[in-house]
Amino acid sequence: MLGYAGYDSEEEAAPDVEPPEKRARVDAKAEPTVQPAQLHKEGPKRLHQQKLRDLKREIGSARSATAVVQVVRQNLSSCWDLRWGAEALYQVAKRSTARTRQEWAEDKAVVKLAEKLKEEAVSAHGETDLVLLALEALRRMALQEPEDQKEYLERGIMSIVANKWRNPVKSLARLFWLGAPLSKEGGFKEHFDSKNLPAQIRARQNELDGPDLALLLAAMKGPKGLKESALQSKVVFRLKEKGIHRGLSATDLVEMAEALEELGVADEAALRPLGQEALRRRGELTPDESHRIHTAFQGMKLPLPQVWETHGSTKTLQSSMGKVTTQAFALQEGHEKKRGNNDIERTSPPRVVRDYKMCSY
Repeated sequence: MLGYAGYDSEEEAAPDVEPPEKRARVDAKAEPTVQPAQLHKEGPKRLHQQKLRDLKREIGSARSATAVVQVVRQNLSSCWDLRWGAEALYQVAKRSTARTRQEWAEDKAVVKLAEKLKEEAVSAHGETDLVLLALEALRRMALQEPEDQKEYLERGIMSIVANKWRNPVKSLARLFWLGAPLSKEGGFKEHFDSKNLPAQIRARQNELDGPDLALLLAAMKGPKGLKESALQSKVVFRLKEKGIHRGLSATDLVEMAEALEELGVADEAALRPLGQEALRRRGELTPDESHRIHTAFQGMKLPLPQVWETHGSTKTLQSSMGKVTTQAFALQEGHEKKRGNNDIERTSPPRVVRDYKMCSY
């Protein structure tokens, strides 16, 4: 019995013989510890570059807001990334009319997209340009008010100032538009002074494109608009550039005309190209928008049908090849483009092959 008891005691004591160092190594391997700080440093996951390029290309080539929303529905849950999400909501806003924009703002996929953008804007550090794009899209869709964006805008201003205003001029114009309703408040007043943000935009006027000019004019419009006479003159000068209206929607053209009327602009060299672009795209205007732009041009003493140069007038411009003189003309009877089969070049009659050997190949 004693021998049996001694045997049992040895079996029970066996686990204690294992070296403590070995047990510590096994426990460490079984239960790895991850510090919260390490998780925070990793930041949000980003989409693979190839997939991101494909999605942005698909959004950019979409012909309507409906097509953009379709892309959102297919990829929002599985392939989310701020870099395509902000662009998607912006394109929905730009490709919608005032009525359809309100309808899209109630769509479930668009609402979910907006919520994701708001969440991402809180944690997105070092991505000021993307956050400003998201804020513009949210504001255009009426899914976020200026007061709700105050915290994001303050952080964006501090980031741009720390970067010595070297962000793209599109971001500066976007910031000017977003911050205009808040520009008279304490923290914003200093940065929206004529010597700060407006001065930085004026210094880079040659980089402004059509959508940038539309934002600047919209920021100056209305009782709460940020009136900047020096910047306004730069905008009017830029509107005279050939092709400056590229990238603008028909709604943008209407809103620009209304802003120019309100600001008292009477420079026909800037107004005529805008009116001509509106007439070229009159098929895209709703009846209400057509009435509004006609009213705006009437208020500027330049009726919209008269924006084309008068018959026989000449204009001389300086180009890289020297002075170029153009003359306006009107089509005479018999000179108009003929309609029907003459518009299409007729094809040659089918050839008859007489070489039967060649026909067999």
